[in-house]
Amino acid sequence: MTAARHRVAIVGAGIVGLAHAWAAALRGDDVAVYEKDAQANGASVRNFGLGLVLGQAPGELLTLAQESRQLWLEFLTASGCWHKAKGSLVVARSQAELDVLEAFQEACSQLYGTALLSAADVAEHQLKGLGALRSPNEIAVDARQAIATLALWLQKQYGVQFHYGVQVKDIALPYIETNRGGRTADEVVICSGHDFQTLYPTHFAALGIRRCALQMQRVANPGICLDPALMTGLSTLHYGAFTQCAALEAPLQALRREVQEQAPALLEHGIHLIVQQVGKQGELIIGDSHVVADTLPPFNRADVDALILELAEDVLQKPLQVTERWQGIYASGRRPFEIVHPAASVQAIAITSGIGMSIAFALARRNLSR
Repeated sequence: MTAARHRVAIVGAGIVGLAHAWAAALRGDDVAVYEKDAQANGASVRNFGLGLVLGQAPGELLTLAQESRQLWLEFLTASGCWHKAKGSLVVARSQAELDVLEAFQEACSQLYGTALLSAADVAEHQLKGLGALRSPNEIAVDARQAIATLALWLQKQYGVQFHYGVQVKDIALPYIETNRGGRTADEVVICSGHDFQTLYPTHFAALGIRRCALQMQRVANPGICLDPALMTGLSTLHYGAFTQCAALEAPLQALRREVQEQAPALLEHGIHLIVQQVGKQGELIIGDSHVVADTLPPFNRADVDALILELAEDVLQKPLQVTERWQGIYASGRRPFEIVHPAASVQAIAITSGIGMSIAFALARRNLSR
């Protein structure tokens, strides 16, 4: 008689939930994913589709991003899902931005595998800038397509069961209460994104988690081929790889002063430019801004969209036609991610820094290997 397989319920079909579903399936578990919406509808489909290695601080986050990159390539190759593995460019718009990139290259190039490009090199990419930092490690996907493809691939390859439109309301293992009746499982992994008020809200409340809203835009292909993901020196004010590097303290302070004097709205709204060209049509995903609050207004500001678009048009040297605008949203906290164990055989994972696409695969393998 064959022993019954260990039953794992995953709550949430975003990238973190799917990563844990894959990890559980590799253990040989009987995996069921419960998603309250008709399809994944949160941060995982509202982002750039960027697996970012360069921005992650040295140590655990960098290691997780590097390991996740390999797992992304494994899935993307096996599934045939569209992707690029062309790295990224951080373009310097001013001497202050270039000073930061040069200091980073001197201090951290061996760890991140970066190289400095000249203004002439930047021009060859049909971009405007005094120079750039080149990283070979970033991966691009069209997030909407990739998340849907990953779910189908897990279902086909590993027999993972997906239950859409099913809201998990309460957990008392082995019973799970949903809006569509009772289910059973031996273990539950909660990956509910920015919904940290439905299940075990008191455990999340103690962590001080809030929400971060981003203003995002999709534009028609302006007639370019942008292989690497594009950022500017503004991103060095945002990502831990730069802000946690002691050698960059002085140039980052100088850059922040420059931005405060010349374009204070960029700091006020947390704007740093990312441009990612995705899909066969070559559309551009452009963003973003950052507003953190307990309850976020659902309204995008036209002036913030205009600032982001202006930055992109200046670097790309092309007029851009917006086809879509939307609000991204993710959980935001004091640490990059949180893992809590509110009950026996129940864990909840919250990525609280907007880096789920970059670290989720490796994080899930670690969580479910224990």
